[in-house]
Amino acid sequence: MKYGSILLWLGLLLGGMLTASGQKDSLYRIERLSFSSIAYDEYAPVLLDARNQLIFVANRSAGGLFKHSTEKGTPLENYFYVTRKKDSTFTGSPRVFASELVSGSNKGPMVFNREGTKMYLTKNIIEPGRLKNYLGTNNLLGIFESSFVGGRWTTPTLITAINANGYNTCHPALSPDGKRMYFASDRPGGFGRMDLWYSDFVKGQWTEPKNLGPVINTSFNEVYPTCGPDGRLYFSSNRPDKTIGKLDIFFSELVNGQWIEPRRLPEPFNSRYNDLCFVPEANGDRGFFSSDRYDRTTSDVFYFSTTEPKFGAPEPLKMPRLCYTFFENMGVVIDTAIAVYEWTFSDGARHRGLEAYHCFPGTGEYTVELNVVNKLQGTIEKNVVAYYFPIEKIEQPWIACPDTVKVNEWVEFSGSDSWFVSFVPERYYWDFGDGSKAMGITVRYQYVRPGKYRVRLGVSGKDLGEGKPATRASYKDVVVEGDYTLTPSVSASP
Repeated sequence: MKYGSILLWLGLLLGGMLTASGQKDSLYRIERLSFSSIAYDEYAPVLLDARNQLIFVANRSAGGLFKHSTEKGTPLENYFYVTRKKDSTFTGSPRVFASELVSGSNKGPMVFNREGTKMYLTKNIIEPGRLKNYLGTNNLLGIFESSFVGGRWTTPTLITAINANGYNTCHPALSPDGKRMYFASDRPGGFGRMDLWYSDFVKGQWTEPKNLGPVINTSFNEVYPTCGPDGRLYFSSNRPDKTIGKLDIFFSELVNGQWIEPRRLPEPFNSRYNDLCFVPEANGDRGFFSSDRYDRTTSDVFYFSTTEPKFGAPEPLKMPRLCYTFFENMGVVIDTAIAVYEWTFSDGARHRGLEAYHCFPGTGEYTVELNVVNKLQGTIEKNVVAYYFPIEKIEQPWIACPDTVKVNEWVEFSGSDSWFVSFVPERYYWDFGDGSKAMGITVRYQYVRPGKYRVRLGVSGKDLGEGKPATRASYKDVVVEGDYTLTPSVSASP
């Protein structure tokens, strides 16, 4: 397996199974990229934007006069690439990336700085030499640094400040500003077998690594960290209480200096097999990850993209007029000592006088009557006027949710009261204004940061007349109050 060389060295025993069904109405579609094969492992994809290349790890033959191999004669893991074309597809057969880095050791997950001039990579610490083979499973992993100089990558050098003697240090990931490195290690001071650690780059040096703590790490394995463009931390874990498979992908983020409780990504990203190395692009609408779900024996690189259609500028949610002033100029003459004018509304409300200000509880069909009522007996002596009073819905996607919510509170967002006359709705897409999205007519969501968020509901469907695809979208501002805490929220998690 692609991660076999990395995780098998650490003696991990993982169990589980998968189904890829249920994607019909998923917010994302996934595609196994064509260069993935059942003969080799391909994993840990990384985009090198400076060259428009997708770099990944594979145990394919790296070519050359000397064929480096494992003790069993299989190819070592090295770096390969495919070039991304303008239509976002990739060239056919993978090629060796940086042939100068090919040696007698396994390579593993890597990350580039923003400029694409520096690489931090996982590699065996002991290097058997360019014309020698891999030294065996006791060869620990370390994180190395290589720079792109004169059109070539320099010989990787071990980052001593990050690595720990006698222990594995692997799977580097950089924060968007490049000033923090996350990585996995089995060194002492952790909470489980493999933990996530970090080191900051201060005054040209990497600081002493620190454990991410018990919110992120468990007594099991946390591995393969990656960072999204927004700084969100993704990683894989086999914690048995929260996974649906072997390794599942989770994410967390820093809020007021503390990590929020990790959340597992939903299907189709996670399966009953090993899912890892999640790499989102731009706003998270597309990206890559690795999984062995295809043939259960080798890992492949998958591409994901949103199924959400393009929506035009959303309209602010329009509120139907519910309050009206009712008056009658042609009232009959009454003896005010014993009688009174009384307005009666079919929603149960009553108002006395020739003029009444009334707010209906919502849209619907109502009846309104003005009667002359006997004060003493409460009986109707005469009906002055009666009429039908409909309050129609406004044609728009309707967002039903509180105006103000609390941090950590699970909130229901519903579009079930959306109203359309010339449009047939089919799918509902939610954008919560904080980078998170969901799909469904009714969803639940939990904010972790206070602030004002613009919630958008987009609906896709067809025009009633011509049957052509069409969209509608509206928005509503929601205020989130309070501070994040690890204390359980006031309502149960969905």
